[in-house]
Amino acid sequence: MNRIARMWRTLVPSRGSVARPSDRLQGGLLALVVLLALIALPVAASVGSETFVRQQAQSAQELGERTQVTATLLADGPELAVSPRSGVARNGRPTDATWVLPDGTRRVGRVVADEGMLKGYTLAIWVDRDGNPADPPLSGAAVVIDAVAVGLGLWLAALIVLAAAYRLSVFSLDRFRYARWQQEWFADQDRKTRS
Repeated sequence: MNRIARMWRTLVPSRGSVARPSDRLQGGLLALVVLLALIALPVAASVGSETFVRQQAQSAQELGERTQVTATLLADGPELAVSPRSGVARNGRPTDATWVLPDGTRRVGRVVADEGMLKGYTLAIWVDRDGNPADPPLSGAAVVIDAVAVGLGLWLAALIVLAAAYRLSVFSLDRFRYARWQQEWFADQDRKTRS
């Protein structure tokens, strides 16, 4: 509570206070930063919303153009290899396979098989309209996660820039105040030595 009261006194110094013009300027800067942060929130939400709409349309288009089919490996996948550092197996690599398209056409090509998969193993793959392997379509969850990440990331970036600008301004004001104090102190010392 004490911190909030101190912030309020910085924003709105009372009439009888010993607030200097630089203190009032600092209070005004703080009010401006808070206002800009509040304005940045709906802007970031709008950008996130536009991202959601755009990617949702892309997801619908990809779902309309791609089909999931079952592929059967015609050869063994890569041998199981364990990394000596992490103990985790590495990624798969393209392996010959066959699959049947929705119209009944049989296709042969290469699909990415994980390590340790043997000949005859079946796996689900996505194919485009021509029957060629394609990346999976953008899922609804990925659309939501991307939209939230874009909106939140944009707002956090704005907050960081505003906070950095405010801290830099306060640093400059503090240097100005220290210089003024030093000048006043030297002037007071000169007056005392002349008296």
